Order: sequence, then structure tokens, then C-alpha cells
Amino acid sequence: MKNINKRNLLAALFIVCASTIAASAQENEIAVLVGGMKTGDKGLQSTQTIKAAFDGAVSYEINYAHRLVDGKLASLHGELLIAGAPKTNVKSTSLLLPKNYSTIFFTPGLKVKLFPGGISPYVAAGLGLGRFTASDTNLNGQPNTGDRKNTTWVFNYGGGVDIPIFPHIALRGEVRDFIAGTPKLNSQLFEKREHNIFVGGGVVVRF
Repeated sequence: MKNINKRNLLAALFIVCASTIAASAQENEIAVLVGGMKTGDKGLQSTQTIKAAFDGAVSYEINYAHRLVDGKLASLHGELLIAGAPKTNVKSTSLLLPKNYSTIFFTPGLKVKLFPGGISPYVAAGLGLGRFTASDTNLNGQPNTGDRKNTTWVFNYGGGVDIPIFPHIALRGEVRDFIAGTPKLNSQLFEKREHNIFVGGGVVVRF
């Protein structure tokens, strides 16, 4: 009897510990997403009507989130997000513009998830900084001797959905809009702000 009681006690302790570990394991998550980022065409300040077009760029997002408030129907998370596009190609009749530019955004923020633990849609928003770096070559093939780098405030908002496939792994699809200033293109733009629409998918690891 004593051995049976000890076994039952050990089994109960194991279940409690396992449950505690499983619960705490859901407090953090890291997501890696790959997708595309697109910004709209822009008008250049000139005596002629000139526009600059921007190809959709392959982009990435790395997102770390920590659960701040746990609820049965919803949970609140703080997140640290890095997103970027290594190369966005520029098309324009003005050959003095850079051939391309790179983008990186860092925007801490908050995320609200519905039905945590299952198929979980979410909305998120954040505020931070962005960095644009123009290429060292212009569209005419000449060296870009202008001011190639600039930093800007960035606000992002968007949403997505997590679909669990294993206890600690989920698939994620997401759409975000990074509202930022504009890159330095060796010419004044009519627009002072731009929308950078990110659409991507990837994997989430919870721990």
C-alpha cells in the first residue's frame, strides 16, 4: 500500500510539474516569416511629370513575443519585431535615382490574440524606427554620390492567424502595413510618408 501511495504521489507530482512546464512554455514565442513587401509609386518634384516605381521586394520578419496577460478567450503580448527588405528595385525615367535601396524596421509593440492555444487570429501594432540605405550606383550606372542613408519613425499595424501543428509549433500567415518616411532618392518626393505592405508566412515556436 505504501508503495502504491508513493507511486500515486509521484505520478500526481509529475502531472502537476508537467502541466506547469507546459503552461509556462506558452509564455514566449519566436516567429520567422518570409514574404513580400510592396510600396506605392511616387511622384518626383520636377518641371516634368516624373514618377518612380518600386518592385515588390522579398522581405523577412523576425518576431519575439512575451505573454503579458493570459485569458481564456484572449491574451495580450508584448512583441519585438524586426522586418526588412534587402533590395527594392527602383524604376524611373529619371536616371539619377539609385538602382535600389534596402529597408529595415524595428518596431516594438503589442499584440492581442483570440482563442490562444488553438487556431488563433490576432491584431498587432507597434512604433519604432526604420533605416533606408540607397544603392551606391544610380540607374545610369554612375556612382551614387548623394546622401544614401536616412532614419525615420515607423508605425506598423496589421494582423494574422496562427494554426498549431504540434504542441509548440504553429504556422503563421500575416499582413502588416509599415507606415514610414521615404528613402533618399537624390530627388525631392511629393510624398513625405509611405506605406510598406508586408504579406508573409512562416513558423512560430512557443516555449
